Amino acid sequence: MDLRAEKISQFLYSPNFFYAVRKAIGVLLPVVIFLGIFKQYNEGLAFAAGSLCIALIDQPGGTKKSRFNEMLAGLIMGNLAALLTGLANPYPLLVLFVITAQVFFFSMLSVYGARGGFIGFGCMLIMILTLRTPLDFEQALYHTQFTLLGSISYFLFSIISSALFRYREEKQTLADALYATAEYMKARANLYDTAQDLDDSYRKLTPKMIAMTTRHQSARDVVLRNLPQGKNNKNSNNRQRIIMWNIFIDMIAILDTLVASQTDYVILRERFKDNDSLLFMRDTLFKLSRTLNRTALSLSRNRPVDYRNSVKAELRALEYEIEQSRQNCLNENEPEVYALQVQILRRLRNASRYIDRIADNLRANTKIEPLNTLRRDHSLIQFQSSQEIRLEKLFNNMNMGSAIFRYALRVTLAIFLVMSTTYVASFFNSSSEIINSLIAHSYWIVITILIIMRPGFALTQQRTGKRLTGTIMGCLLTLALFMLTGNAYIHFVIMLAAMIMGNAFVASNYRVGSMFITMYVLIGFYFLTPSPLFIIGERALDTLIAALVAFGASFIFPWWEKHQILNLARKTIQANHSYLKNALLYAQSNLPQKEGEKKAPADNIFYVSTQLAKKNLLNAYSDFADSFARMLNEPKSKQVHIRQLNKLLVQNDAMASEIGSVMPVIADMAEIPPKMQQFLDYIEAMLDESQTKIPAPPANIENAGEYGALALRLKQMRNGVQTIRKQAHELGLMPAVEKVDANNEEIDNASSNAPQAAF
Repeated sequence: MDLRAEKISQFLYSPNFFYAVRKAIGVLLPVVIFLGIFKQYNEGLAFAAGSLCIALIDQPGGTKKSRFNEMLAGLIMGNLAALLTGLANPYPLLVLFVITAQVFFFSMLSVYGARGGFIGFGCMLIMILTLRTPLDFEQALYHTQFTLLGSISYFLFSIISSALFRYREEKQTLADALYATAEYMKARANLYDTAQDLDDSYRKLTPKMIAMTTRHQSARDVVLRNLPQGKNNKNSNNRQRIIMWNIFIDMIAILDTLVASQTDYVILRERFKDNDSLLFMRDTLFKLSRTLNRTALSLSRNRPVDYRNSVKAELRALEYEIEQSRQNCLNENEPEVYALQVQILRRLRNASRYIDRIADNLRANTKIEPLNTLRRDHSLIQFQSSQEIRLEKLFNNMNMGSAIFRYALRVTLAIFLVMSTTYVASFFNSSSEIINSLIAHSYWIVITILIIMRPGFALTQQRTGKRLTGTIMGCLLTLALFMLTGNAYIHFVIMLAAMIMGNAFVASNYRVGSMFITMYVLIGFYFLTPSPLFIIGERALDTLIAALVAFGASFIFPWWEKHQILNLARKTIQANHSYLKNALLYAQSNLPQKEGEKKAPADNIFYVSTQLAKKNLLNAYSDFADSFARMLNEPKSKQVHIRQLNKLLVQNDAMASEIGSVMPVIADMAEIPPKMQQFLDYIEAMLDESQTKIPAPPANIENAGEYGALALRLKQMRNGVQTIRKQAHELGLMPAVEKVDANNEEIDNASSNAPQAAF
């Protein structure tokens, strides 16, 4: 399949497109019935407002239960907001107070994450759309009836469609996680490419890792929450459920393998820069990413795998290069580098095997057996994202130290400014038709401000620019459409397509999404008021005003990343320490047992706690990396400690990778040699912020026989923790280390010949 055709298919079978189609049908179909058949314009618009509120909350990801609760909360709060707004509508001062108070409250819902933000925005949208026309008491009740009917209709439509397309939604969510994993693999391949700058490759790798972590959590929620709960549950033999379970397990195994293949790429590049080894490593990862990408496409399309891309040639070529290295005595002269070369080969083989197994699950007429116990238990529940909503969290953020609180204040002030200005303008220019028309549609300015403004300064600035350019492109395309044809049926078809594409692109490409959203809004207004030039000009002017207000408001109570990034860095170090500590406990729990007595990993409580610690580490690292990336987009004067934070970012990623690669090897050893144990104790203590008196590690550790493969990695871990501790101390995140001897007694710096931390 051509790469461009594959990208199109990937988009058409993505969760974003599926949900966009569902939203378009759920929102537009009832409106067409109201407007096209019964000619009830006001009722149709009220119904559409109610439907749109719930449609905005109906986002990909999460579970059916969580989406049910989110849409129900939006239904109740959104229609209460519409009723309050409608009742206050005849009284300008009262409506100003009611709107600003509700804007503040609904903006604060962002403390519950992105999905809480969608609930808040949906409620604010239905609230603002209620301001379109003046309403008396009876009209307000009548209007709310139709917004409520619209909300209920989409709520029921979403639940029914989710039940009908249950497996399709789950497969698309899992496929989306596989796509992200494939993109991550492709980005990692550049680390082996000497033509690519290493620092630049790391920078490109970070957003891929963040996206992968987010989508893995969505897949984890979907797969784990839908596992059968009883031993004799009929779903235990469900082929679709077994396939998704097996794919999920192998996807996580691929991630473990990839992360564990982390190494010192500087040394690797310097040692093999004129060797084809790096070329074969890069090509293997690239081809594996292509295979995984195509397999994910087959999963999302619910079709058997019809694509195979073997990496046997690359692996054999890499084997030959390793044999050449052995004949050149690399294993004797540089045993650690040679062991690294062999280890990368093994991990690439493992990754290839996992991807082949994923593909085998999707082949026709293949007998499928679960790779592990297909049952949800308490240990698996710990890996699901928390759906708990507590008012305590809302109250705890009611202070200036909260980014969300500052964001809510900014949005409230911006909305207050726009609404008070329109009231003043209408009072002094009541005779101007143009002014009155613009004021009557000022709600578009308010809605655009709510869309643009984000808690972070950098995100608000980015969305402002993208919204402006997207709106301009949408206006031009819509103007061209009106000039080419006046056919209402063509307009409606294009409006439907624009709504689908706008909802599908708004999360991944905000500029393109804004362009399509502008098109379908303009066409919708054209059906109500057939004056294209005025409608387009008005929308463009409204968006420009909103962008200027949002840009100016972003400097009011701004939240800079420097306020939280150090805390995120500390949490990442702590998560790394927790991961290492739990991994050591797991390794030690395996040591005293004989081979026949060892438990399966999933039955070992320390293994489960290690995997949970790793998941928490990935989440902490993603938050840290995301904050660092946002800070780089802020003004230079607001950026802090770029060099130290960048080193912490890289070294924490490397440390997590080394832990993942070293611990399974240690867990399979008969015993840990004394010097190696001292090394591990030193590494663990260096990540512990409560430890200040840390004995220096041995100058050399055991590297004969089975220990040879560990020597380089443990030394890299030592160097990594020294860098982490040094940078963390400079940033005030961890105390300095006092040099002590093996008996934990303080010694004079000049008398110490043992290797110390590099600070």
